[in-house]
Amino acid sequence: MKNARIISCIIGFYLMVLCPLAARAVIFTLSDDALMSLDYNYLDCGDSSATITSVTNVAGPGVKFDILYSDPTGSSGKYPYLQFASCIYGGKGSLTGIDISSFDAFALKFTILSANGVKSPSAGGPLVVGALINLSNAVYAYRPEVIAFNDPYNPTSATSVTTTDADQISLIGFTCNIPYWWYSPSGPLGPSPWDPTGATISLLVEPAPGAMVITPEPATLLLLGFGAVLLRKKRS
Repeated sequence: MKNARIISCIIGFYLMVLCPLAARAVIFTLSDDALMSLDYNYLDCGDSSATITSVTNVAGPGVKFDILYSDPTGSSGKYPYLQFASCIYGGKGSLTGIDISSFDAFALKFTILSANGVKSPSAGGPLVVGALINLSNAVYAYRPEVIAFNDPYNPTSATSVTTTDADQISLIGFTCNIPYWWYSPSGPLGPSPWDPTGATISLLVEPAPGAMVITPEPATLLLLGFGAVLLRKKRS
């Protein structure tokens, strides 16, 4: 990808500024069942061109989300952003109200599977993904990671770890955005590699390896919270 090093430098600076991960953090993640309970696009208010077309609990860890971006370049004023969540603002809110005061961060793993059914760099460009979680004083935050096909600077898979100081969940899920703002026909990166007429991306979202897993069952949540407290006491 032309001048991909420029992209990496910009994202690297962004990562250092936004949501730095505290050392030895207690991290939680979502089970497949919890991922299946995500049901609301927080940006679905006329400004987003992204739509979830299919959600599949695949064999093995993770859930596959098929996402249609009807305007990958943002030329219509509807931008290629998705923030898919369980939240208090819409949907069933199945994961809201859970006590996360014992945790420092929330994490998910992301893998791009295909774009328009093709597993090739010619099918599209990079994606900015992140584990999305509310803060105590903000609606949401996420640590951005960049994934792409066969890119020397960006991997196919990445784990996003987002710090949070919230006591309870009011919004949790993931974001998957096409970085349309990187490209311009006259700019150093050239025109967007994404098809301007639309793109369907298949994204695998998995529980983060090594993190404590939240599931929607109340009994499991109680045990999870107790386990997190024990871990925190052990490390202090």
